[in-house]
Amino acid sequence: MTTPSPPLTPTEMIAVASSVLERGGYQIREGFPEWITTSTRLFEDEYNIVGLAVFPTCAELLRGWADLQSSLVEVISEKVGRTEGKAWDGYLALLTPGIAPSGDLEIEDVRYDTTRLRKLVGTGEDLGSAGDIERLLRPLLPLRQSRDPIAHQSALDLLPELLAVEGIDRQTTTILVKSFTDQKPLMEALHRTRENE
Repeated sequence: MTTPSPPLTPTEMIAVASSVLERGGYQIREGFPEWITTSTRLFEDEYNIVGLAVFPTCAELLRGWADLQSSLVEVISEKVGRTEGKAWDGYLALLTPGIAPSGDLEIEDVRYDTTRLRKLVGTGEDLGSAGDIERLLRPLLPLRQSRDPIAHQSALDLLPELLAVEGIDRQTTTILVKSFTDQKPLMEALHRTRENE
């Protein structure tokens, strides 16, 4: 039995989210003091502007998101011309390690509110690891470049790599895929491999 990892702290969340966005081609925008704090950052790439905010609790997120949205809309209005496509591609990423009460409609209302800005909202239930934060921010990131042209690979060829990203042993998946494509018994192949270890 594995012990669950401790929840991410707000500081870890802002660091991970910032790293994810920077690896995705975003740059931190300086010169906006309200967006360069211990819990907020402002990012920009060629196409989007992203306000990132981490709150210690869900209650603080619910109290503070509207003011942050107004602030980000103001920044976009002042710095981006109305005819630029980026003027319409503002995002507010709101994160908290706090656990929302079961079925919390207020959090859902924020999550699906697309007035003024699109919102990406992640709470403690959604964000147990750095990978969860990356998954939440994935709509803002460029499509991943594959090392090999996908056209020359089958879906089964891609499976070991895709599952490895989710923490599933690549060698085991490769053995299972090979047995499947060779039309051999899957469990037998696994047992043979374990005996040889």
